[in-house]
Amino acid sequence: MAGAVIVSTIGSLVLAGVGAMAQTTEYTDPNTGITFQQIVKDEGGFSFGIALAETFGTDFIGQITGTGSEGWVSVSFGGGMIDSLLLVVYPNGQDVTASLRMATQYASPLLFEGDTVLKPIPEGTFADSTGFSYTFLCENCVIDDLTFDGSDPVPFLGWAVSKNSVGDPSSPSSLLNYHDFYGMFGADIEAASSAKFVEWAAMAADDPDFPPPPPGGGNGTFPDAPVRDQTYDYIIAGAGAAGIVVAERIAESGASVLLLERGAASFYASGGEVTVPWNDTVTVFDVPAILRFIPATPGTNAFCADTAAQAACVLGGGTAVNGMIFVRPPERDFDDFPEGWRWDEVADAAERLYERNMHTLYPSVDGEYYDGVIYDVASKSFESNGWRHVDAIQNPNEKHMMFSRAPCGIVNGLRGGPVRTYLPLAQALDNFKLELHTKVIRAVRTNSTITGVEVEVNGARETININTGGKVILASGAMSSPRILLNSGIGPSEQIEIVASGNTLVRLPEKSAWIDLPVGKRIQDHPLWTSTWNITGEAAQLPIVSKETLQNPPEEMVEQFAHATGVLAENDIRMELWTDITPSDGVTRYVQVELYGKVTGQFNMDIFLTKGSTSRGELGITAEGATHFVKDPLMNTDGDNEAVNTFVETLLDYTRKPDAAFIWPGPGGANATASDVLKEMLSGIHVVASAPIGTDDGREGGNAVVDLDTRVYGTDNLFVVDASINPSVPTGNTMAITMLVAEKAAEKILAL
Repeated sequence: MAGAVIVSTIGSLVLAGVGAMAQTTEYTDPNTGITFQQIVKDEGGFSFGIALAETFGTDFIGQITGTGSEGWVSVSFGGGMIDSLLLVVYPNGQDVTASLRMATQYASPLLFEGDTVLKPIPEGTFADSTGFSYTFLCENCVIDDLTFDGSDPVPFLGWAVSKNSVGDPSSPSSLLNYHDFYGMFGADIEAASSAKFVEWAAMAADDPDFPPPPPGGGNGTFPDAPVRDQTYDYIIAGAGAAGIVVAERIAESGASVLLLERGAASFYASGGEVTVPWNDTVTVFDVPAILRFIPATPGTNAFCADTAAQAACVLGGGTAVNGMIFVRPPERDFDDFPEGWRWDEVADAAERLYERNMHTLYPSVDGEYYDGVIYDVASKSFESNGWRHVDAIQNPNEKHMMFSRAPCGIVNGLRGGPVRTYLPLAQALDNFKLELHTKVIRAVRTNSTITGVEVEVNGARETININTGGKVILASGAMSSPRILLNSGIGPSEQIEIVASGNTLVRLPEKSAWIDLPVGKRIQDHPLWTSTWNITGEAAQLPIVSKETLQNPPEEMVEQFAHATGVLAENDIRMELWTDITPSDGVTRYVQVELYGKVTGQFNMDIFLTKGSTSRGELGITAEGATHFVKDPLMNTDGDNEAVNTFVETLLDYTRKPDAAFIWPGPGGANATASDVLKEMLSGIHVVASAPIGTDDGREGGNAVVDLDTRVYGTDNLFVVDASINPSVPTGNTMAITMLVAEKAAEKILAL
């Protein structure tokens, strides 16, 4: 299920324009007589129009439309998805539901909290089987830093459309599934101003649609959850980096195993159906080079609607959508684990993992490296500045001023990972069963004993029981396993109270049976900054394979891929580099950088602050059942800020040398400082420590949620095996260490 998604896909998730930027034109709505500046997007069945007063103020009139009887449409009044005021509208039978929202991560946005008011204009608001329209007066909706502000006569606004129904069309706070279409457009607000604005605004209803009335108390009427006849020795929730590994290893023992995955199949070999136009035997998930196209490919439905940041809900979890980077964890990554989980004690599990889960620096089976301009330019530059080439697979402990080709899990030209390397072995066993489209809601328990799980399949609830002496293992990822724990009455009481008073219809244990553990209290994540750098000199003319070429590959490239060679058989991350920095607080941090690009003459750097980071945050749950960041886990200590600023200042120093191979083209130019490069920080989506392992029992004031066998404190037979249990962020991406932990956890659980 949820897993570490390639953070660089964030670039494709921003409501950013693709190609030439379209601009609004004049349109008069026949139903209301209002004249708008309107944009129409035929590919998404979307339109949006805006009208303003002659004197720019804080109010405006809008009209947004969509086609069909389900799905949602949205407009961002600030341009991007993050930290902008968003309007979201969806049909509810013959009614229309509207809300204003804001997102701080690439996840289902929460309701906006402020003085904004949405008042519908009834003549222009309707829904039927062919489409829906919402016409409205938005009061107090021009907000500093969140929307257009009148300083630009044609500001950029964003739009997005999903063709899939929301969770609860009647609720203005319903969780939203992932968009199918998105982009940006220029809104001519100068031309949108009219002397008739006051007249048109008077058409708005007195009763607002937003803010909505406060929800009623209580969790509602609990749905019937009939019990299935079939029972199992082990039920595992989540078929991602950890779940597939632990399920396969336990199935090897002969025990009956049911592996539940809420999403659909991903790889073609696993039953995936979203094939690429040029090859009907591989899906968009299979082809390494097009990993960044997954979020924008209609029909993939690969991402969760109920996690605090972007997470994959598809077979393979994050390993099906990420950059395939497989970083063997250095021994120091286990220094924060308790005794019994230090490197010497997990090294055997690492060997088992590395033997089975193939990974390489040269993914094309002919041993050649294609599209190598970025590596060639950057490696020479860093080497001239004292950095060393180190094989990241053979020498995982060396992380000081080193660079390497990207270690990646690619098998015979296809995306690798546990769906490719572990799952087929499990499926060959009669005692193993995989069930897709099955969401685990909670562990069913009586006091300390778990008897099974409650699941949701096609909107209906069912209970699946375990055999006497059986076990339930949560492997749904660091942002979803906490949801299941809280729904099971396990976690901080204030968060369980939200479940109790929410609208997710979760049947909690009696309050006296709640288990007070610090679920979500000490989470960590890798912060990410994406930046673009220009190549200098003659190298700037050397061709780099473009996005357009990968979207429509030539016949020669397709033929190479058929033989597991060429650019399509490679992921697009051309180089990895690491170094360590010790700021004034004396705590050593590590910085990881990934280099990639699809434009000749430039490349991108994704800069992560990794091992040693001291920032932590808190994860909670909403009344709608989504996890969210109660406290942002990123960059909230002085030492973390000093470390990353020191690294970026070093980069900028390299660019100022006479023979610099690349330069910073952004704000500040040759005089730029680290703050110019580090303007936009995002989640690296490598969340850990939401249910940490340890001997300091959280019921007694400690930080641990699970014991050394990964069993949840206060339970007899409930376990967590995923990145939730890692006490701190690792030096590199989380896929390899999560799979390694699952290997060790399976060993420990089987020994009980």
